[in-house]
Amino acid sequence: MKHCYLFALEVQPLEVGNIYQTLPLHCTLVHRFWSELSPEVFADKVSSYFATISPVKLIPYEQLLLGPKQVPVAELELTEQIKSLHRGLYDLLNDLHVEYTAPEWVGEGFRPHVTEKENVRLEVGSTHMSNAAYLIEVEVPEYPHARLIRHKFAFTAQRP
Repeated sequence: MKHCYLFALEVQPLEVGNIYQTLPLHCTLVHRFWSELSPEVFADKVSSYFATISPVKLIPYEQLLLGPKQVPVAELELTEQIKSLHRGLYDLLNDLHVEYTAPEWVGEGFRPHVTEKENVRLEVGSTHMSNAAYLIEVEVPEYPHARLIRHKFAFTAQRP
């Protein structure tokens, strides 16, 4: 059975095992992709990578409309830390032979941003420390249009 996943950086905490119709504030780290691996096996395959990550600084620099639906977002500065984190995970996922739903939004096409939610957004000029990433399953047959939080990877490595 194929599973559709995405990875997100924590802005507002998510609870593992919870089902969300709409996710709270987050930064998509890797857009949706398909894999034959179960959530448990998938989490095991990437956990050692996330163990090397220290908390990630998110710096909004522009409010804009993004994507075909023109969704309001806070675009984030593509810092070396975020670029390296995305690139490392992208390379690992490619080694696991995932199939991206929108390959233009990963790798060189990656644009870190946080989608605004009703009455809450990251403001330009602020900074936010993300202390975790999440493996999120989407398109789960028993939960249509929902997002199931499968695993949390806490960023515990010390900064160099």
